[in-house]
Amino acid sequence: MQKENSISDEVLAWMPGTLFDVHVHIGLPNAVGPISPQRRTNPVTTFTSLSFERLLETYSALYSGKTIGGLIAFPFPQREVNSVLANDYIIEVMKRDSRVKGFLLAEPNDVRPAIVAYEKALKAGVRFRGVKPYADRLGKDNFDATMAEFLHDDLLTFIAREELIMMLHTSGQGVGTADVQDFLRRHPRLRIILAHMGRYIRPQHFLDFMDTGILQDCPSLYMEMSSASCPEVYEREEIYSRLLFGSDLPFGLITGIERWSPTHGAIFLTRDDYPWSDSAMNKKFERERAALTYNTYHCIKAFKDALTRKRFDAAKTEQIKTDVFSANALRLLG
Repeated sequence: MQKENSISDEVLAWMPGTLFDVHVHIGLPNAVGPISPQRRTNPVTTFTSLSFERLLETYSALYSGKTIGGLIAFPFPQREVNSVLANDYIIEVMKRDSRVKGFLLAEPNDVRPAIVAYEKALKAGVRFRGVKPYADRLGKDNFDATMAEFLHDDLLTFIAREELIMMLHTSGQGVGTADVQDFLRRHPRLRIILAHMGRYIRPQHFLDFMDTGILQDCPSLYMEMSSASCPEVYEREEIYSRLLFGSDLPFGLITGIERWSPTHGAIFLTRDDYPWSDSAMNKKFERERAALTYNTYHCIKAFKDALTRKRFDAAKTEQIKTDVFSANALRLLG
């Protein structure tokens, strides 16, 4: 990892000492099939493997001086990943380190492999705590998918029966989409973590979602902060008891912040050039992008800036920070 800028010093000084990271991908290269050049233009293929040992090294460098009290880990979700091998690796890591709470990678059209993996873990003396379904495994882009396509009733029945948690990467245009909102309303008792604050095309879409009352009507609905680098989405006080720290490592190492591109849609303005970057946007904002750092730092700083604007007293601020960076996750996991 390269040396980063002053943002890292600012957020590290502000973060509490103990972290519970609810969004981490781990997996070995042997579980990943060939990825075509065309697929490389999709941000989801930026990373395809990260060993647990390398993850721990990354934590030490990225969040220097902090204690990782726990983490939720699941496989890489791309369609090229062999879910059997990927889930087996999560089982192996759970057996080695009790801090790791594993989530299954589920096939969108067949719940049986997930059930087999779940039972295999139990026989090995560990238990998957949740499921990570993902629309890319349908063979289509997340933006083109609907919720019903990768969240079939048999998967939802399995999740409810085993009292699992769903890490939900929403389809379509995220929480601003009626399809996503309807799904959440139909399942108010499922324990759901909305990855990336539920995904939103523009911050106003998230703020409009907050006005629907869905968060209040769904007592087990949580949100995690990876990718969300706009301070506006952290300013609603009602989210603080449901907000979870997530890094989305290794994707949190993308050097960029959220932007809207007229040609690429919802994307990151990036310091480094990726196969999926908007080169015209990068050129237009050349000076700004030079100051960018890892996305996880920008997300934490956005939360910090929003909390600073609230002007809470020191005790309340520290309590909110403790909740978001660890305590909320511990409560969710029971």
